[in-house]
Amino acid sequence: MAGLRQGRLNMDFPISLGIVIMYGRSLFEILSGSGSGYMDTFAGLIFFMLSGRLFQNKTYERLSFERDYKSYFPVAITVIENGKELSKAVSDVKRGDRIIIRNEELIPADAIIIKGEANIDYSFVTGENIPIPKKSGDRIYAGGKQMGPTIELEVINEVSQSKLTQLWNESNYGSEQGDKNINSVVDRVSKIFSIVVILIAVGAGGWYFFHNDLPKALNSFTAVLIITCPCALALSYPFTLGNSIRILGNKKFYLKNTGVIEKLSHINTIVFDKTGTLTKAGDAAIEFIGKMPNEKQKVYIHSLTSNSTHPLSRLLTKYLNQNTRIQISNYVEIAGKGIEGIIEGNIIKIGSSSFVNGFQKSDLQESNKTTVHLSINEEYFGYYTVSSIYREGLGATINNLGQNHEMHLLSGDNNSERQNLTNYFGNSDNMHFNQSPSDKLSFIKQLQQEDKNVMMLGDGLNDAGALIQSNVGIAVSDNINNFSPACDGILDASEFDRLPAFLKFAQSSMKIIYISYAISFLYNCVGIWFAVQGNLSPLFAAVIMPLSTVTIILFTTTTSNLIAFKQGLNS
Repeated sequence: MAGLRQGRLNMDFPISLGIVIMYGRSLFEILSGSGSGYMDTFAGLIFFMLSGRLFQNKTYERLSFERDYKSYFPVAITVIENGKELSKAVSDVKRGDRIIIRNEELIPADAIIIKGEANIDYSFVTGENIPIPKKSGDRIYAGGKQMGPTIELEVINEVSQSKLTQLWNESNYGSEQGDKNINSVVDRVSKIFSIVVILIAVGAGGWYFFHNDLPKALNSFTAVLIITCPCALALSYPFTLGNSIRILGNKKFYLKNTGVIEKLSHINTIVFDKTGTLTKAGDAAIEFIGKMPNEKQKVYIHSLTSNSTHPLSRLLTKYLNQNTRIQISNYVEIAGKGIEGIIEGNIIKIGSSSFVNGFQKSDLQESNKTTVHLSINEEYFGYYTVSSIYREGLGATINNLGQNHEMHLLSGDNNSERQNLTNYFGNSDNMHFNQSPSDKLSFIKQLQQEDKNVMMLGDGLNDAGALIQSNVGIAVSDNINNFSPACDGILDASEFDRLPAFLKFAQSSMKIIYISYAISFLYNCVGIWFAVQGNLSPLFAAVIMPLSTVTIILFTTTTSNLIAFKQGLNS
């Protein structure tokens, strides 16, 4: 009825019509004593239909995709009122409140720094994990995380009016405006199927009625509607794609619903974010330029960096990989500048060039990569370069996808990695840097206006608008329990190189449905041929119908498992 109220015929209409006719005919025969009815077959039909719906729903209930950024904020925040520190619900924080943010706490609202020096990690929003230094009087946006000492802020926008909320709402607005829906093959088939079946049933019944053969008129009318009840058609879709979702989920590719697989089969354009999508989160390639520290000095450096929570310090600690840690005295960490301490009488400094080397000019040519400078006992040694590490198999994955898809890169970073990425994407015209969230959203819309079916892969909230606007939006995550923007699916980063196989499997799944439709149509054509002649008993039609349904279910489920095994997805 919902479909009819919206002015369209979907697969539910002919199914409902067949069920009503079967029930009505059974009720008439039982009450009139003219027959035994078909209530057993009717019960079997309902069982298969409900089983199909249950199977479809259970395959994607394990993950909730309707995630709200506010669920990642703390329940309460520390505020200062009348000189006292009090706990206050984040939802009650208002403009003008003084709030305290400690190390690694998330900032829930736009604010201005009143006391302290901040080092803000915006990876929650942008995907970029290099903290940005801020000082007293600077503005900080919601979603940033303080990496350093406690700071005091004054709220200038409530949580509901913060830039983070506006970004989220803008992405949802984009999803409402964008044409994400590829008309389902079920909807396209059901409209034609419903009209043809009704015309045949009415035509057959009318022919015998006008020839004064009422029993045949009734038999042909009900037999056509019962035997053509598209249960097999309707079940082939949820059973095939429900099983496909289960198979993909076992390979850590979690889809929101069965419709996403159909959309994946139509994708011809793929757009990638860079940081956290093509690159490994929390890992980097590190190289030292200058006078190489000796083994003892490396232990000093490791001991110093292991005391800091700064992402660059963590990367250096992991890179140096020392088993020994020496006690530090006079440890100092200055947000946005660097760290220093005294170890066994040696003064160690690590950080920015101005912090480590003062304003002295170095003979070393600075790299365009992220750099961390080093001095020991006021002697400048050189600097570490920190660059992104791309995911394993990225080249083969991009090359494989590029054979059948148009490829693009959208990055919020600068173009320092352009040369490296050219090795993967080839044409630099398809790579776009310094892209804001609105730029990414507009780019996706432009591709869709060119009649392209777009899949976007990203990881940060700045990708949310583009992910939702895309025909298929996939969040790539190194930890699926972490924040993932509203999307159609979540891909575990460890399975990134399987992306070509996933797309191929989606196309194969749709082919299985098309084949099952052909089998079902062949069955219906044969059944209609006998039904319109009035020689097919509704009882026989009612028995054959569930048998065809079981056949289709076995075919779709078995075939999808075999194809998954052949493509290495069900091993």
